[in-house]
Amino acid sequence: MLNIPNMVIIGGNSRNSGKTTMACDMIDRLSATHEVIGLKVTSIRPGEADMHGNHANEETSDYTITAESDPNSGKDTSKMLMAGASQVFYIRASENFIEKAILHFLSRDINKQIIVCESRSLRGIIDPGLFLMMMRLPVEGKIKEVTDYLSLADRVFYFGPDSYRDRTEKQKFIDNLQFTNGRFDLKN
Repeated sequence: MLNIPNMVIIGGNSRNSGKTTMACDMIDRLSATHEVIGLKVTSIRPGEADMHGNHANEETSDYTITAESDPNSGKDTSKMLMAGASQVFYIRASENFIEKAILHFLSRDINKQIIVCESRSLRGIIDPGLFLMMMRLPVEGKIKEVTDYLSLADRVFYFGPDSYRDRTEKQKFIDNLQFTNGRFDLKN
């Protein structure tokens, strides 16, 4: 397991669970005092074309690492750029090559910056400084098994019928988030 104390990993139980919004809010907060790199990692498994789109031209590739350069595309990576990340990357890897792709990314592009990453699957190979789970209730779309991830999470945020309370809890967390001496400090 890779220990990366300057990384935040944000996972979720479904699409539209608030992962990108949380990533952007954290980037906005942390980029005021630190250089922040945004990262989105997608693990492609057989039969997931509907979730991640058709990538037929990349089917033979073990992994790709793409730098986001368009802050106006509307993609999640673009939103991270707009939130204040100095750079944003998208890694798309077949399940067996995620670790190789992340090691390549870290050796090439990272030098102690804070990394805010949207990818639940990375938690299986990385012990980050902070791991958050975003839980949408009721779930939209396909339900994902997340029990193992919930037990690893530093914080779990639920989004459901009481959205005001949920937003208030999330905002308090972000307002109190600190990164000092190479570590995240949760004051709340």
